[in-house]
Amino acid sequence: MGPFLMSGTLAAQESSAAARGTVRGLVREAQGGSVANAEVQWLPSGTIVRTNADGRFVLSAVPVGRVTLRVRRVGFVAMQREVDVVEGAPVTVDWQLERAPQQLNSLQVTARREPSDARLEGFRTRLAAKRGGHFITRARIEQTGNRNMLDAFRGVPGVRIGSEGRMGRVVRFRSNNCAPLVFIDGFPASAADFDFESIDLNMVEGIEMYMSSSSVPPELLGPRGLEQCGVVAIWSRPTQLRLPSTRNTEQRRAELVGQLAAGQVKTADQVDSQAVLLTGELDVLYPETLWRTGVDGQATVEFVVDDRGRLDWGTVATVSATNTDFATAVIQSLVATKWQAALKGRVAVSQLFVLTVAFTHP
Repeated sequence: MGPFLMSGTLAAQESSAAARGTVRGLVREAQGGSVANAEVQWLPSGTIVRTNADGRFVLSAVPVGRVTLRVRRVGFVAMQREVDVVEGAPVTVDWQLERAPQQLNSLQVTARREPSDARLEGFRTRLAAKRGGHFITRARIEQTGNRNMLDAFRGVPGVRIGSEGRMGRVVRFRSNNCAPLVFIDGFPASAADFDFESIDLNMVEGIEMYMSSSSVPPELLGPRGLEQCGVVAIWSRPTQLRLPSTRNTEQRRAELVGQLAAGQVKTADQVDSQAVLLTGELDVLYPETLWRTGVDGQATVEFVVDDRGRLDWGTVATVSATNTDFATAVIQSLVATKWQAALKGRVAVSQLFVLTVAFTHP
């Protein structure tokens, strides 16, 4: 009877040793933003998984019983805790990481700055003055959900949209039977009926309309008095610089982890002089929809500035963000930047640069 009991005990132990469970959860920072690419592992040598862009993770094949889990991320204080894992029922564990006591570069955005584009200076000046014209802004276009130009015109006092003409439906102002003069980005486009439905409203930054020649500003007067039937000036949206193409992000992330461990890439607390932005302050634009709806928040992004002062776009990643649009705005602002490399002693070195931008209404 004794041998039978011993055999049963060993079998139970072997079954318990083979049992596995699942741990899932969410990693956030103290300010509430999700933390991406945080490393989650059961100790001492379990599988490592990384949080996704939403800060979520799933750690599979974790031994059943009490295990120690660790979460760590460059720029944050590592955390570990004991968790009771059961078979067949996933365990949920959420984490809140504290910032590591190293210098982080930060920027405060408290105003809705407009994209820099000299073309639009006159439009914005006239919009602020609002003398004699009717203005349709990008904010209004997005707020109303208009899908085409003529939809945006509806409801504007003095505007009539007529039946189909040679160039589609026609636009007339007040009692005039002639077509208004149309400007595109400051240049006369047509003194006859213009096909407004050919304009993609998604590409329009603003529209200004003047119902009579007496209300037209000097800079929008047409040749030979062609503004007598009124003027429509259409302004296209500023062109944003395209993000550079990068190497495979996952591959580059894995390389970066190894370079940090080997000291080939330094963190802020490991250099004597941090990488410096040579082009002045970052021109970060407050996302328009978030500005208009009064949403505050912040985003932290990271990237490597190498020992030649070049930004390594394969390493650009969102660390955390209360809204993804905030992170997108920060990353977009990096496109035109130029840098000076960090120094260790007198030697230029590659540095992992961590930047936090807070977006707040005044």
